[in-house]
Amino acid sequence: MGSRRFAAYSIIASAIVIMIATSVTGQAADVIVKRTLSTRDVRTEESPLASVVADAIRAAGKAEIGLIAATSFTDATIPEGSAKPEDFVRSLMFKSDTVVVMRLTGAQVKTALEHGLGMLPARSAAFLQVSGIRIRANPTAQRGSRVDSIQVGKAALDPSRTYTVAMPSPLAGGALVYSKAWSRTDMDRDTGTTLEDALKAFLATTKEIGNATEERIVLGR
Repeated sequence: MGSRRFAAYSIIASAIVIMIATSVTGQAADVIVKRTLSTRDVRTEESPLASVVADAIRAAGKAEIGLIAATSFTDATIPEGSAKPEDFVRSLMFKSDTVVVMRLTGAQVKTALEHGLGMLPARSAAFLQVSGIRIRANPTAQRGSRVDSIQVGKAALDPSRTYTVAMPSPLAGGALVYSKAWSRTDMDRDTGTTLEDALKAFLATTKEIGNATEERIVLGR
């Protein structure tokens, strides 16, 4: 009952944010894009546009970490300048997937990140875009041992600590062989908020995007 009530509150909160953003002009406010955002290399490296979506997922789940796989994205580019929320939504392949929050140990998070990096240098649908963490990895190292370091916020990832991790529902269900990192028993709650609504709610509170290169995923350095 508690999980359902939380999901209902989350949907209502997202709707209120979007309604406030559209109340004055009748349409969602534009976002200023400071540098070109693209999903072009989303299957092999950090994607500035995918990072925005990962941030939106983490915000919707009120989680410490946000994860989303490359398969969730279309081929999309948003040029520098003024952009509408719909421009960002077009980057989503599965807009109606909901945001799910998992409770995962640091060891499970590392297993997932190793899996996401496992196919490099080849393009991979399982490559993970992230929020709330910074990864340093060597893509030429042996599979399963490519991650050199992981930071959550300002602290190093603790393998034994439990973290809240938000992600799309199919990923939470073990899609793309992420069942090797977690199972449905690790699920804390399904927020009921779709990726589209999570993204619109996030953009409604964000005036500018792409001010600087964040280097969330640093490869081969």
